[in-house]
Amino acid sequence: MSNITTIPQTTMSGATAPTGTTPNSSDSCQVTVPDYSVLRKQNISKINDYYNTLLSSYTKNYSDYSTQVSSNNVNDRTYANTTLKPKVSDYNSQIINLSQTMINSVNQDNDLISSQKNELTSKMLEIDSIMANNLLLKDKDNEMTVLSNARQDSLNSTKTSAEDMHFTTYIYIGICILLVCLIIGLIMYLVYSNFTSKSSNNKANNLYKNIAVNK
Repeated sequence: MSNITTIPQTTMSGATAPTGTTPNSSDSCQVTVPDYSVLRKQNISKINDYYNTLLSSYTKNYSDYSTQVSSNNVNDRTYANTTLKPKVSDYNSQIINLSQTMINSVNQDNDLISSQKNELTSKMLEIDSIMANNLLLKDKDNEMTVLSNARQDSLNSTKTSAEDMHFTTYIYIGICILLVCLIIGLIMYLVYSNFTSKSSNNKANNLYKNIAVNK
């Protein structure tokens, strides 16, 4: 019967927690996150040990097979063909399968790295777009702030001008009222002076008439 060795499982069991990770003792269920570099070294060590074991067994059995298959002893040749040859073939198949498994694993890792690289590139483009939009919004905000300040200054200037205009208007109205009062006063003065002058003339005439009559 051929000796079949299974490929070791490279799980995360027994892996140490990464530096800086301290489990919370109060948690009822603690989950230990393995350190990737430590886990990778452990898996590579297991695979290398398994591969070296296969290679050593394959080399030994093939050497024994080569020696005994060319022996002059019939029993040795029979043992080589019935026992050693199936073992050599089995170890050879396992080495080939392991190599193919490792190739597939490397290809999967490469695909994963490529996918993560594309995702990272996409994320970087999104971040660049967000940063550009953020700068654009900041510039727009600064522009709106300047525009708002300009409008506020214009409003304040208009308000000040309106207040000055109101004050000037009040002054003009006051001056106009004063001029009207002066004109009315002057007219009244002229009318009164004219009336007084006529009264004086009438009295003088009457006086002269009385003097003439008395004579």
